Amino acid sequence: MEDVGRHNAVDTLAGEMWINEETGDDKIFYTTGRLTSEMVIKVAQMGIPVLLSRSGVTQMGLDLAKQFGITTIARAKGLRFQVFTGGEKVDFDVKGNS
Repeated sequence: MEDVGRHNAVDTLAGEMWINEETGDDKIFYTTGRLTSEMVIKVAQMGIPVLLSRSGVTQMGLDLAKQFGITTIARAKGLRFQVFTGGEKVDFDVKGNS
């Protein structure tokens, strides 16, 4: 989903999942924005286990992700990224030189 505001996009996605009776357990949530506590809460409510962003993560967002057991990956650009929570769930299979 894409929208002017990131929270509107998340809510639209949640609504689509609800209408289509989809679960979040097989999904990865990707955003270009910061991973704030509000984003983590919404992803947890949708049951999505992985949160990925090109931007950073706030401390409160990180604390909630740990509490909810959400794998949090931020600063993802190209082949580089930082895993903040849930590293044991990530398969680090390197296939490039960058």
